[in-house]
Amino acid sequence: MNSNALVNSELDAGSRLITALSDGGMEIVVAFWTKLTEAPGWSLYLASPVAETDAESINPYRKLTTILSEHQELGIDIDDVLIIDADDAMAVQAADILKSKLTNGKPYTGITRFKGFTLGGLEIDGAYIYPPPRAAVSA
Repeated sequence: MNSNALVNSELDAGSRLITALSDGGMEIVVAFWTKLTEAPGWSLYLASPVAETDAESINPYRKLTTILSEHQELGIDIDDVLIIDADDAMAVQAADILKSKLTNGKPYTGITRFKGFTLGGLEIDGAYIYPPPRAAVSA
């Protein structure tokens, strides 16, 4: 994913990957594509509490590798996906952006385009934040 523009098929592939990971038991608090200003392309960030400890940090990448190999049609390269801690500054700000889109206490169900210049203190060229996975909504 070394393009300057993110297209609908890539947004859809990210959504399908998030669903597959959630259905497989991985807790994802917030997920988003972003392009760091200094980076050559877009990356999909998955914020999860399992990224917090060294002992557990192997499992999310193992699960990610398995899901990506089972769903090669998604066209997402593992090098384009980062699993970050749910308390990471980028994750916290992305979750706050989603909270601002609540309607009558219910989350917005579409992808939120963020046009800010920073996310979690890092300079970005843009971000697309996914609605919470079904499991996170029902929790």
